[in-house]
Amino acid sequence: MIKALRRIVLVTLMLAVLPVLLASCLGYRDLDHIAFVTSILIDQDEEENLVFYFETLNSIRNSSKEANQEERIVYKIATQNPGDAINRLETHTSAPVTLAHNKVILFTERFAAGGLDQAFDIFDRWQESSTRTLLGVYVGETEDFIKPNHEEEVMTGLYLYDMLGNKASVTSYGVKLNIKEFMNQKIIGDHVNSMSIMNVSKDKDTKGQYFLDGLALIKEYRMVGRLSSEKSIYFNFLLDNEVSGNINTQNPEDRTKTVSLLLQNNRYKSRLDYKDGILKMEIILKLNTDVSLIQGKLKLNEENIAKLEASMAAKIRADCLALFQRWKDKGTDIFDIQEKFDRKYPKPAGRNIIGSTELDLKVTVDINGTTTLRDVE
Repeated sequence: MIKALRRIVLVTLMLAVLPVLLASCLGYRDLDHIAFVTSILIDQDEEENLVFYFETLNSIRNSSKEANQEERIVYKIATQNPGDAINRLETHTSAPVTLAHNKVILFTERFAAGGLDQAFDIFDRWQESSTRTLLGVYVGETEDFIKPNHEEEVMTGLYLYDMLGNKASVTSYGVKLNIKEFMNQKIIGDHVNSMSIMNVSKDKDTKGQYFLDGLALIKEYRMVGRLSSEKSIYFNFLLDNEVSGNINTQNPEDRTKTVSLLLQNNRYKSRLDYKDGILKMEIILKLNTDVSLIQGKLKLNEENIAKLEASMAAKIRADCLALFQRWKDKGTDIFDIQEKFDRKYPKPAGRNIIGSTELDLKVTVDINGTTTLRDVE
């Protein structure tokens, strides 16, 4: 009786699982008939047509081989109506198209200056489009996107997704921004987003290879400015973003030489005080560093280490204040001050506070692992 009951239960489970297995097999078979979009580059031509470059992963059926081959194909679609781009793309492929696995959307600098709203909303609305798709501004040649030079990864979308998601590279010279975060920031504070800039090397030995080249500043869909890679570090300091990388300062024993300090971690505290129409923003920044490179000769004694710490703190403070003042003069808040102000002071919220903000920045630098080095002569 018990054995018969077990047999009935087993058969029931098999019947229940069978449709799932069959569906999985059918779904796997269907993968051979789908074009997967893995990255998209959007440009604008002289006639104001939107030009989409869709990088796709296609399964190529080959009767001479047991398994199908996967091939990277880039399709160029020019249209005045961005909503037709996918429909037009499907007329160029022999299979349905899916954006479910798209990793990166890049905008050329020309397109970003004209306004991302020309095409951006379609990615937010398309059901298959992922809100985790990363965003960036592309300043290289479109030909380099079509025929890239990154041997370690065939698909540009996967390569750039790993680059933009890499903690060390992004916290040094860029930011990680996806569609969801972009849409949220667009309606918060001063409506400014920062987006990593992707460039392509023109050097002989590294020609065609991608690299991060600073930040594009996007206000209400339109690119309003750009920060260099060096300025991106100071930008991240003021926003309390984790920062890594090297910063150079003068060699205290030879002013024509430099010393590189490697940033290990930073601690950030801020306080807002609004009085008589003036917002005072106090930021305390404490940095832990290591000596990574010394040009020329330098004795790491107590006096020189103190000079290095003081000169580095002064340099960071001066560069941060200069960056802040530059954008304050423009009347554009790229530092999320408006958002913090609106939250703490809801009554006067809504006014453009950046023009009435005074920044009090205190920076201290500590060089790690120098306890024994301080005695070295």
